[in-house]
Amino acid sequence: MKRSFFPVTAGILLCAALTIGMWIYFQSSTRSIDLQENGTQERYDRHYVLLADGMRSSLWQEVYESAREEALKSGAYLELVNSDTMTDYTLEDYLKVSIASKVDGIIMQPTGEQKIRDLIHEATENGIPVVTALEDDPESERISFVGINSYQMGTAYGEEILRLLKKARTSVLILVNSHTRDTGTNLVLSQISNVVKEGAGADRTVDISVYDIDISGNFDSEEAIRDIFVNRGNIPDILVCLDEIITECACQAVVDYNQVENVDVIGYYTSDTILDGIRKGTVTTTVSFSTEEIGRYSVDALEEYYSLGHVSNYFNVGLNVVSQQNINTFPVGESGQEG
Repeated sequence: MKRSFFPVTAGILLCAALTIGMWIYFQSSTRSIDLQENGTQERYDRHYVLLADGMRSSLWQEVYESAREEALKSGAYLELVNSDTMTDYTLEDYLKVSIASKVDGIIMQPTGEQKIRDLIHEATENGIPVVTALEDDPESERISFVGINSYQMGTAYGEEILRLLKKARTSVLILVNSHTRDTGTNLVLSQISNVVKEGAGADRTVDISVYDIDISGNFDSEEAIRDIFVNRGNIPDILVCLDEIITECACQAVVDYNQVENVDVIGYYTSDTILDGIRKGTVTTTVSFSTEEIGRYSVDALEEYYSLGHVSNYFNVGLNVVSQQNINTFPVGESGQEG
């Protein structure tokens, strides 16, 4: 009896050891990825993901490229969760999958919704640091925010509006992405109002209104902007766009409805389409920022958190105002960066 017990026990222990060894090997092997660069296999120490609302835009593609390069320098791999391949999934779904996958860090553009805050909390509880980029949610448990100072941005837009005032009474319509409207956006709107109110003077009246646009689909945003020119009655003198896609749609709308001479468009960001609009005069000016800095600082925040255990609460990204006067310093293909 004893003679048969030991071989069986040894066999069980051996199988268990092999199983554990295979599991450890599998876990280790999932930490390597074929980057398909020069046909070599690269290993990485951490796995980050980049999530955003509207990942198809050139803005987020540029942020991703910068962040990916910075991550590789630190031995980390950054995965782009691309809505083009998962069109039925929401940001909430992406977060749930990222948490379940036990990634090492998340870079994301929040929506301000409580359900997203709850998932950021869940990620934190699971030891996954979250960095918010471009838009912030200070009520969440994110470790850091990378973006443009709301006061600075509001001041830039307000000063551009003042520069374009040509008559005693001017109407200004500000178009906002309803999916990313948060406290930061409201601070931008408040600062725009303050700058215009103080700078317009007693002899000029500026009527400012805000219009939320759902940009979940290109057709939706195009239809909403079409409504401004067709059904709202009074076409604004100045159209301020606080989103890249909204700017591109507004640029096309002023052409389609022959309003290039009547409406000044102040845009957001410097995609190739927007820069082309400035050259042609369909966009008067645009507020730009460095996508390279957003991507780089976002990864730096995660790396700093892992190396020091804490990180700066805020990484400020500088901005520039682009017009026909300085368009040549922003060549096509280098959006958001000075030449």
